[in-house]
Amino acid sequence: MGFQDEEIIKKKKELEQQKKLRESQNRLEKEAEESIYDEIVHIIGEEVHFQRREIPDLKISIYMPETFFLFTDDVKHLVYPGANAPTHVFGGENINFQMSFHQTEHIVPDDGMKKFMDITADLMKAVGPRVTIIEKKVLEKEDFHIGVLQFVSRAIDMMVYNFQYYISMEDDRLLIGGITFPSKYKKRFFPLAKEMIDSICKLKEEA
Repeated sequence: MGFQDEEIIKKKKELEQQKKLRESQNRLEKEAEESIYDEIVHIIGEEVHFQRREIPDLKISIYMPETFFLFTDDVKHLVYPGANAPTHVFGGENINFQMSFHQTEHIVPDDGMKKFMDITADLMKAVGPRVTIIEKKVLEKEDFHIGVLQFVSRAIDMMVYNFQYYISMEDDRLLIGGITFPSKYKKRFFPLAKEMIDSICKLKEEA
């Protein structure tokens, strides 16, 4: 095979790779226009249906993929090997992100959420170069607030994008939630995570 033939083959491969990249980008842009409230949501080619699920232990409900399941303790501690694993972790087999909750005994009143978020962001920054704060905000719901902190952290083999959110629950006890996914999937998972957090409702007390 001559030099010219090799160059032609090389050029063809480059064009094929560029075409696949454009198709992938176009698909992600189209998927990003979808909402968790649509009948079907496409997540990197997978068809997913979201539904509101109640979590009675935590006294909240939230939209999540219908295929998500509560991790057993064994699986949970594989995902979170440290001693402080969240009390509730949800995930699915074909969707590369997890959602977690941890009911704490820390007291944070709802009207003190903004101040708490300022302190939390400062503490997170003190962790150093392993964590980069992206955004800090407080969402105003109808009858409560949700503090949301976005940051990127470094794992062993990848960069991880984190949504960490905070809600003052019964007796002002702080509920901490999290949605995490590989940073390389941010373009697709980012809008889904924002909608999921905004969908959180507190369960009404039975009379």
